[in-house]
Amino acid sequence: MPTPARQVVIIGAGLTGLSAALALRSRGAAVTVLESAAQAGGAVRSEQCEGFLVEHGPNSMMTNEPAVLEFLRTTGLDAEMVEPLGKKRFLVRGGRPVALPSGPLGAVGTPLFSLSGKLRVLAEPFVRRGEADDESLAGLVKRRLGAEVLAYAIEPFVAGIYAGDPAKLSARWAFPKLWNLEQTHGSFLRGALRLRRTGPPQKMMSFRHGMGALPARWAELLGPDLHCGVRVEKISREEDGWQVTWSHEGETRSVTVDAVISTAPAFAAPELPWTADLRSSLEFLREIPYPAVTVIALGFRRSDVAHPLDGFGMLVPAAEQRRILGAIFSSSLFPGRAPRDHVLLTVFVGGARQPRLAELGDAALEQDVCSDLHDLLGVRGAPVFRRIVRWPRAIPQYNTGYGAVLARMEKIEQEWPGLHLAGNYRGGIAAGQCIQNGLRLAEQLVTPSSLP
Repeated sequence: MPTPARQVVIIGAGLTGLSAALALRSRGAAVTVLESAAQAGGAVRSEQCEGFLVEHGPNSMMTNEPAVLEFLRTTGLDAEMVEPLGKKRFLVRGGRPVALPSGPLGAVGTPLFSLSGKLRVLAEPFVRRGEADDESLAGLVKRRLGAEVLAYAIEPFVAGIYAGDPAKLSARWAFPKLWNLEQTHGSFLRGALRLRRTGPPQKMMSFRHGMGALPARWAELLGPDLHCGVRVEKISREEDGWQVTWSHEGETRSVTVDAVISTAPAFAAPELPWTADLRSSLEFLREIPYPAVTVIALGFRRSDVAHPLDGFGMLVPAAEQRRILGAIFSSSLFPGRAPRDHVLLTVFVGGARQPRLAELGDAALEQDVCSDLHDLLGVRGAPVFRRIVRWPRAIPQYNTGYGAVLARMEKIEQEWPGLHLAGNYRGGIAAGQCIQNGLRLAEQLVTPSSLP
């Protein structure tokens, strides 16, 4: 059994790093969190502007993990939680948003799929199990559910979560629950019905002041253990542990610790000041693709939008040949997102589908987005509020072959005891998964039985 870590440096103050830091500290470890940005949170940031609440990154989080929910409670966030006001989701087909069916009867009558498409879904339990060890999501879904479901359900769903390409994403690694339905139950439908009877439902939530309340609260709790705006100068493996040196506002500090956790993005991890041999070993992480995504938050007068916006939002399949990936009806989803008699729409552009659109200038981007919103939601008139957030490298893609990438990470950790690679490029990209992974890593490093 490895010696428990008593002192830990965490590089990066995103959700994984912050949750791991607080969990480690609660277990008796001394932690130092180093963040290069001026504030904690990474992509999780909420901005209040002109009465509108804009999310720069995730707009909500989902989890059914008791440990995550308990962690939110113990860190004082339970009173800030808000549940969605609208849960209806729309998919665009034939140039108009169509509500997703809420149950079996709705699925029978939905215009989203043709009769042949529906019959193909009903035949899914009779499809043979696949033999590939790492099949693309598109391959898996087309094989089991048909091309229509792939085009008008899975492809836009993937664009909304990963901003990715289902023909490249690994079903096993990007959507392990779906992959395991076939592996364990031999069928999506049979497996889903069994899990529906036994598994706890996913809970969607945000916070009164936006998702940014998470890192803001955790940064407050960490206090002097969190250092923002720093530059890491050196990370080296020594006989008595790891030595980490950093500078801030002309002052240089150094500490020797038992473990180093890097939660920097995969493309940034090799750029940290490791020793030459370790830096060379980490170069493969740059191969994980991160497509560009641009977020444009637009505020309109309620009277200028024909659609009732009675739900979560809409996803736009690539087959519809639109410019936007989808839109969240932010002011309908959670309270306090827009002024009275106004609405806020958060629209996503680019991704693996149309990466060049994410690079459009502000004026051209707004014009393209408003054109689609006019056609799909009946938006009239110019927006009264606009905020554009650009992510040149937005979301890591768990593409086919990711298993080999994961194996290389595990090998490096074995060869360099005390080094741990973490973040949303490992173990899941969603906010809830990042928190869960941070908690698990803390448990791995310091178990209750290892405390004095």
